[in-house]
Amino acid sequence: MNMPSKEYRQRLIEELVEREFISTQAEIAEHLALRGINVTQATISRDVNELRLVRLPAGNGQHRYRSTPLAAQEDVVGELSQRFKLFVRDLDRGENLLVVTTDEGHASGIAYVIDKLDRDEIVGTLAGQNTILVVCRSGAQAEALLDEFESLLE
Repeated sequence: MNMPSKEYRQRLIEELVEREFISTQAEIAEHLALRGINVTQATISRDVNELRLVRLPAGNGQHRYRSTPLAAQEDVVGELSQRFKLFVRDLDRGENLLVVTTDEGHASGIAYVIDKLDRDEIVGTLAGQNTILVVCRSGAQAEALLDEFESLLE
C-alpha cells in the first residue's frame, strides 16, 4: 500500500481534533494508525505546526488540540490581544529582536496570529514551545512594537 498524501493525512488530523478529545501527539498517531497510516512522531509534530493546532485548556487540568480559527483581518488584533492576555508571560527586546514568552505549548499559535498581522516592520517570527522570536527591521520599530505588545497585556 502506498502512503496517503500529506494533504490527506493533515485533513484527517484536522477532522480528528474537531471530532475527538485529543490532548497529545501520541493520541494523534494512534488514531492515524487505526486508519492504517503509520507516521513518526516528528511527522506528526510537523503536521501539528503546519496546521497551526494549539493545545487549549479543557478544564480539570486537561488540554486538547484545536485548530486556530481566524476570521477577517480586523479580528486579528482582537485575537492577538485575547491570546496575549491569556498566554503571554513576558516580553523582552534586544536591538531589533523581540522575545515573547508564553505558557507551554502556546508559542506557535500566537506566532501564527502575529504573522497574520501582516505588518511591514515584522520580518518574521520563529516559535518554539513557549518562546517566540519576532524579528523587526530596526531597533526603533522593535521598540514601538514592544510598547504595542505591552499595551495588549494591560
